[in-house]
Amino acid sequence: MSPFRSGSPEGCTGARRTTEKMTRNPFSPINVGIDAVSIFVPHHYFSIEELAQIRNVNAEKFTVGLGCSKMAILGPTEDPVTMAAGAGRSLLDRSGIDPREIGMLVVGTESAVDESKPIAVYVHEMLGLSPRCRVMDLKNACYAGTAALRAAMAWAATPAAAGRKALVITTDVAYYDLASPGEPTQGAAAVALLVTQNPQLLIIDSQTEAIYTHEVMDFWRPTYRNSALVDGHFSLECYLESLRACYNMHKEMTGLSLADFRHVLFHTPFPKMAYKAHHRLFELEGGALALGMTEEDSFRWKVMPTLRAARELGNVYASSLFAALISLLEDGSLQVGQQIALFSYGSGSSSEFFTGRIGPAIASWNRNTGFSEQLTRRRRISYEEYLFYRAAYEQRNRDGYFVEDQPTEETPFLFLGIKKHKRQYAFLNPGRMEASASAAAAATEDAEQN
Repeated sequence: MSPFRSGSPEGCTGARRTTEKMTRNPFSPINVGIDAVSIFVPHHYFSIEELAQIRNVNAEKFTVGLGCSKMAILGPTEDPVTMAAGAGRSLLDRSGIDPREIGMLVVGTESAVDESKPIAVYVHEMLGLSPRCRVMDLKNACYAGTAALRAAMAWAATPAAAGRKALVITTDVAYYDLASPGEPTQGAAAVALLVTQNPQLLIIDSQTEAIYTHEVMDFWRPTYRNSALVDGHFSLECYLESLRACYNMHKEMTGLSLADFRHVLFHTPFPKMAYKAHHRLFELEGGALALGMTEEDSFRWKVMPTLRAARELGNVYASSLFAALISLLEDGSLQVGQQIALFSYGSGSSSEFFTGRIGPAIASWNRNTGFSEQLTRRRRISYEEYLFYRAAYEQRNRDGYFVEDQPTEETPFLFLGIKKHKRQYAFLNPGRMEASASAAAAATEDAEQN
């Protein structure tokens, strides 16, 4: 049991007294990491400035104080499953990967659609993966994506992989009550990562573990609620204290400091959080005199290029850290061999600080992730539509909710609703333009009617 009262500020600041000395992994390294990436962006967004006007709030409170610009909004036929499948399909198509090459699929999410059946099983079918593919979901708040990445890396480094690849997908919907402090940070997206030996995009250091776990009640969503609950100021304290603990562990093990990293990617629930996180690291390193540059210059060079997705999409939970990587790739300035640092934080809480080295294929990824194109195709919705889509989001997980629609090349994966407690999807089968209902549920429906 924690020596600190659960959910109390002491639960975070007490980490200074409980940090343990960590050691490097003694085993011989195998180069493992991210070979390819892709992102799925919902087709609609709502303006943060319009939200501020509706809420009778000075717009700068949201656009400057939080750093937000737009929030991605799910349409009636989109859900965490269809987003995950969209990100996965895009990665396979853009990389020319045969679905049968995928030997492991791990979905990191805190937006489960079923208490038993994982999102990964739906996605496995939609992508046409091999029956010999291991699938699972991992839940650990916003750290779930990094947990999924680490699980995939561990498998990819073993003989069991036998040349096959792992697919990691993060998919989440950030959803808060109307007029709540969290409302302007809402968002949605999915990111897919191809994890392999000898990766061409980002070689991740698998020899160092700078991890900090501590039980706190800073953010949570009970099973009986659609929307999350958050103690905002306390969560910020927990985030920054976890960053301090992990960063110091990593520095002790590797000797690397802020000055050694070309870029630093943070879990970014809202863009201003990355500013606060960078400020904490800058303080830990002794400021401008020690680093040879001002805090503003350090932030502009190391962090600013990673924030585009957070501004455009809102909080995307487990996808946040990897959406920052997408943003950095779209910035187009990365070069082979550069070292970047990543900080992952999941409320509750679990956190990790780790590093990666830019791989030899970076030139083919700079400004070529497909993210910018997806942003341009989005449609801005009105406040009335925003309320309509919220209502649809709350209704879609109830038995009897159903919409009639057909998948297209532009929208190949559709969530249709729930019939007799079974989720119904329509999608284009991999490799052929032929619509398919979500299998077992459709077959059962026909059998019952006959």
